[in-house]
Amino acid sequence: MVVARSLTIPNPLVLLPKKDLSRLVQHLMQRYTVVGPVAKGGEHAFSAITDPAQLTLDYVSSLLPPKKVLHQPFEVLFSFHQEQGVLEEREPARGQVLFGVHPCDVHAIEILDKAYGHEYPDPYYVNRRQNTLIVAANCTKVGDNCFCQSMGTGPDLQKGYDLLLTDLGSQILVEIGSPAGEDLLQQVPLQPAPRVMLVEKEKRLDEARRKFKKRLNTSGLKELLEDNFRHPIWDELRQDCLACGSCTMVCPTCFCYNVVDKLDLNLKSGQRQREWDSCMLLEYAQVAMGHNFRKDRDARIKQRIYHKLAYYEPQFGTLGCVGCGRCIGTCVKHIDITDIMARLGGE
Repeated sequence: MVVARSLTIPNPLVLLPKKDLSRLVQHLMQRYTVVGPVAKGGEHAFSAITDPAQLTLDYVSSLLPPKKVLHQPFEVLFSFHQEQGVLEEREPARGQVLFGVHPCDVHAIEILDKAYGHEYPDPYYVNRRQNTLIVAANCTKVGDNCFCQSMGTGPDLQKGYDLLLTDLGSQILVEIGSPAGEDLLQQVPLQPAPRVMLVEKEKRLDEARRKFKKRLNTSGLKELLEDNFRHPIWDELRQDCLACGSCTMVCPTCFCYNVVDKLDLNLKSGQRQREWDSCMLLEYAQVAMGHNFRKDRDARIKQRIYHKLAYYEPQFGTLGCVGCGRCIGTCVKHIDITDIMARLGGE
């Protein structure tokens, strides 16, 4: 189970001059692997950095969510050899810092904590999660596909972080969320932040809230979906959707994976690895003797939408969508979950 960090800090507000941000990151790099948003072409990707200058904290969204650091797209579980037997590949625990994580992605990590860290703990995920600190960053920019405000997951963050950064121009307001977060700041010049800085923070967040273009009405979602299982829109989507799985591959809360054995050509050695899987792919619901429970694309589309907005809540106590908008941006057919729900609701 993922260890929760309690907060016993008397003054959790400090100011960090922007010019000292690189000093903070450099300090972290001496103790941890720092993974943050790095420019990649015209996009951004979470990658391990070797220089504080690589970080680009003014990004809107990343290609893949920071989930990939905790739940890797491809992961060798163990290798095997005819003579040497089974060799476990579990990596040693190493401290890492996820830097510049947006509120929606922090909420997504909390969902993954429930999926992988509670009833049936996944040792690979839990090992990384327990050795990961989160330096989150409130959003002051809003993308065209973002709808986190509707889901209650942004643009601001209330919990789930060790440090929380808010850009105030020449300074960064730093909120300390755990003793481990306070420890990260020991070697950096800081000054206590007056409470009035929270007013400036809210001003900037309010500006961001006014920029959202997409909305999703979360009232009565379960009932709306139950009443529209045969709605004509599903047949339309069956015709449009390519079932490529891109929407699930970029989703920060999808946690399905497949386990495969790969043999070397000598047939004496190989590896067992797991890799991200997608309910949108034809083979996902195929079982022995070739029967497929979701052979048609509309059934797979329904599964994705219903899982996110109806099935997650009874299991995890929260919706499975955090409103990051990645699925909208990556879909080559421009299928939009907010548009689907609006049409089901008669809007």
